[in-house]
Amino acid sequence: MKNLFRSRLPLPLTVAQITRLSIQSRLALEEIEDWYDRFVVCYPYGHISFKEFQIYLKQLNIYNGHEQYQISKMIIKQMFYILNKNQSKKLNFEEFFQFNLLINQESEENKLKFIFKLYDKQTKIYYNQKEIQNILLHMFNLLNISRGSHEIIQIIDTILIHLHLNNQNIKICWNTFCKTVLNKPFLFKLLLSSNNDNFDEILVTRL
Repeated sequence: MKNLFRSRLPLPLTVAQITRLSIQSRLALEEIEDWYDRFVVCYPYGHISFKEFQIYLKQLNIYNGHEQYQISKMIIKQMFYILNKNQSKKLNFEEFFQFNLLINQESEENKLKFIFKLYDKQTKIYYNQKEIQNILLHMFNLLNISRGSHEIIQIIDTILIHLHLNNQNIKICWNTFCKTVLNKPFLFKLLLSSNNDNFDEILVTRL
């Protein structure tokens, strides 16, 4: 007779998994195991549902002192979809770990590329200028991209002016906005700029 009762406890990481994650993160093998042990304590089934991911992001914002920034559900859904490489509708440890690597170790350029891939290819969603500013402000804070809120707004305004979309009364297609910024290096470079850079000089260099 087959055993009808199966353990829901997650399987331990394999040596190959631990080694791969250690190389990617430049963390010791023991640190990877510690990460996994804490993950299983928090998520005993070995995965994170979409609802749990929402809660995790909220806790992350509170921990980083950004509790006033709430990311929209649509953006969180796209984030979850991109992170969920195996399309299981839940994040396993490796997917969760990669997300934390993105936050803590990746370059600002890679973080920005991640942000501008957060659009639904099937559904076009429109935002006004203020909403786009808020989305980017919240994502910059979540991913630890060091920009002040005034600086982010200034950069977004400069991009929208260049695209002739600097009208607070019009709705902007988020999909088109993301793809345009990704496909126009000089606009992407504006987002990588800081207060020490000259926005006009970047635009003139492009010309």
